[in-house]
Amino acid sequence: MMGNSKRASGRRKRSSMTAAKVARGMVFLANDPVHRKLMPEGAADSVKRLCLAAGVLKPWMCRLFANRWYQLLTAGLLERFWPGELMRLTLRKRFVDDEVRVAIGEGASQILIVGAGFDTLGLRVAEAFPLVRVVEVDLPATAQRRRKAIEKLGGSPDNHHVVGIDLSKRSLSEVLHRATGWQDDAPSMTVAEGVVMYLEEDAVSAFLRQIRDNTGVGSKLVFSYLLADDKGRPHMGRWSGLTRASLKLVGEPLRWAAYQSELPEFLDAAGFGLLTPPDGLDLRQRYLTPLGIQQPVGQTERFAVAESVSLAA
Repeated sequence: MMGNSKRASGRRKRSSMTAAKVARGMVFLANDPVHRKLMPEGAADSVKRLCLAAGVLKPWMCRLFANRWYQLLTAGLLERFWPGELMRLTLRKRFVDDEVRVAIGEGASQILIVGAGFDTLGLRVAEAFPLVRVVEVDLPATAQRRRKAIEKLGGSPDNHHVVGIDLSKRSLSEVLHRATGWQDDAPSMTVAEGVVMYLEEDAVSAFLRQIRDNTGVGSKLVFSYLLADDKGRPHMGRWSGLTRASLKLVGEPLRWAAYQSELPEFLDAAGFGLLTPPDGLDLRQRYLTPLGIQQPVGQTERFAVAESVSLAA
């Protein structure tokens, strides 16, 4: 047990491999005209610049990703084993970006992004909405690497903050109270993209309650989650066992998944009302059908929006 703890501790000292992989995936997909059209405006190019500055993307990788033969071979293999997962990644970014902007349009004055990785949503929002406070939190190693990369690119706006925290050791509340100007009663939007599946169930509940306690009533939460299989394990499609094992091997094991019928009750206990169907949104219907794009969208990760409610009600 001690040996395992030491290995886990060592892995927490380096930036997230999953975060780097997701960011590289965006850069790769931006070379395809269909995927690039679906991505949030400016997202692909800004992610590329940030990743190059952070060193998680190399110039030779960019050249390789742009090679047409490499694109066809890689996309073909991934689609064969994980159908629709590339499109899922693209639409995941588009969906979250859209929901954040809708929340700002409805009055949200604060954006909290948990597990920002090497994405640029927070930076782009902070630049586009100077009166909106943006706070990004991630594991200390990832946050530090992110801060250095942003500084290398010229720094970020005054309304943008990057904070490092290990949620398994410290509460989100501690960080928010130290974040410049955060207001517990202000209308806010919290993004938890690719986060809750890496926490134990009790930690997920505590995490949601902390968000509820540190944002105003009616604040929104957009998040992604995994469905549980018949044994309660995170379901990752036909290669679930292999995927879970590989993530555990690199120190980023999947821990929590939801039964869709129980998700509304689970959120309600934490002070949130689910605004979308229990099994998530149909991103294909939302984004691809109107454009006449006939491509599958992976279903391993589900997406939902919830709203905080008054616990006294």
